[in-house]
Amino acid sequence: MKIKKILSLLLVSSMVLTMTAGCSGKSNGGDETKAPATSVSDTDKTETGTEGVTFPLSETAKYTMFAIMNGEHDLKDNVTFNYVADNANIKFDIQSIMAADIMEKRGIVLASGDYPNVFFKSGLSYADLEKFGKQKIFIPLEDLIKQYAPNLSARMDERNGWDYITASDGHIYSLPELDKQEGAMTSYWINKKWMDNLGLKEPADLDELYKVLKAFKDEDANGNGDPDDEIPFTCSDGSKPDLLLAYFSIPYDYTTKCAVIDGKMTYMPVTDKYKEFIAYIAKLYQEGIMDKNAFTQKYEQQCAIGQSGDVFGSFFDAGAFITVGRDNDDDYILLTPFEDGLYPLSTGIFPGTLAITDNCPNPEVIVAWADQFYSEEGGMLAWLGIEGKIWKKAEDGTWEWIVGQGYGDDIAEVRAANTIQGAAYHPSIQSDYWFDAMSDKTDPDEKYLIEERTKAAAKGAVPLPMMYYTEEDTETIATIKADVDPYIYQYLAQVATGELDLESSWSEYLSTLEAMGVNRLQEIYQKTYEDSILK
Repeated sequence: MKIKKILSLLLVSSMVLTMTAGCSGKSNGGDETKAPATSVSDTDKTETGTEGVTFPLSETAKYTMFAIMNGEHDLKDNVTFNYVADNANIKFDIQSIMAADIMEKRGIVLASGDYPNVFFKSGLSYADLEKFGKQKIFIPLEDLIKQYAPNLSARMDERNGWDYITASDGHIYSLPELDKQEGAMTSYWINKKWMDNLGLKEPADLDELYKVLKAFKDEDANGNGDPDDEIPFTCSDGSKPDLLLAYFSIPYDYTTKCAVIDGKMTYMPVTDKYKEFIAYIAKLYQEGIMDKNAFTQKYEQQCAIGQSGDVFGSFFDAGAFITVGRDNDDDYILLTPFEDGLYPLSTGIFPGTLAITDNCPNPEVIVAWADQFYSEEGGMLAWLGIEGKIWKKAEDGTWEWIVGQGYGDDIAEVRAANTIQGAAYHPSIQSDYWFDAMSDKTDPDEKYLIEERTKAAAKGAVPLPMMYYTEEDTETIATIKADVDPYIYQYLAQVATGELDLESSWSEYLSTLEAMGVNRLQEIYQKTYEDSILK
């Protein structure tokens, strides 16, 4: 594919924050040109709720806001954000924070007592929302949503999604981003060009995957005459081997490391199925199929090697183009899940996008204003920006970015500087138009990525219901996992590299996990699961 620069804004559904580095560009926040195609115009004023909030407001409302920067780009300079704020007659005094500093600065601001009215795109997690909601810093929004956000309310009813934005105390402390459902684990990409070179078909089970990867190692898959320069399977600190568990015939949840089997939350690292997984990884490593640096290399090294030449047979990444570059990403396919209904999916519902503090005047205005982004037109505005400035319709009905016309000299800059999406989840619905009318001309690499993710998602399911942990259980889980998770990965590496024998060390491994508190971890997960399905 021909576009050289990697987008700094990949659509990643399983991360709360995506640390991106957008390109610098002009600020066009003062441009007053209107583009009505995706806006709420004066003739389209909408009154919502029983008491009603009508935009534009008769008098200017002023609010303070805490928000993430999208790479180098400040929300206060964002032409689309300013457009929707001006149309509503709202002025936001925005404190913008670099992505790398967002958690630290957010914590300091919230602890100071001198915090803004609104937290917008600031990477708030479930734990953050619950903590500051119980401290009465973030106000409950459920009644305001029902009264002043008819678009959002309808969307949540359609998806039966209220549980996924509701805290354990029954309150809703933030608005969500509503996306298309995609895989909940980092995608596994396998080299289709190499398979074609060797006359191989896409693997349909683990045995076939092994045979394909072995052929990559033994048969000069890249066709350059050197049978030893291929790396059939690689991993890194940011893309660990246990991501392959998505293909091990279990409805695996990566966060808890559990799968619901016969109605019970089963902690997989202590099961025979996980033992089979370790044996599989060890076989790949010891036969030279798995990268010898897979347990030690940094993710940045994976990307550097992947873009240095035609060397990788398979790897994990959010998009293939990040590891191997845009010219080569369509050589890879997302490995189709082997069985229906087991590939882990996200809910597509991500809270934490907008929270309102207890010092916010007229919070109903903020809720009603944000509700526009949950309509199809408002979702287009959030994701694509202003029609005629940031994007345009082609004659065939598809859309494409407007590049080099004052809002950015490449797609990454246009998107990072002038749309509301990117860097952290934002209040909106991912519009159908974003997907349905995207063409190769829009961005061939992203269109390809979406097609591949959609293929995998069609064979998946959400592995767990919404799990409501108590504050005490949350702390206990964090404490136990701090010891258990590194040990599990260490043991996998020791067995794979031959430092330990799997059969003779397995009992000691289980005993060590038990001493670390894994039984208590399982108890918490099981009780929370039972409580959640009865809720």
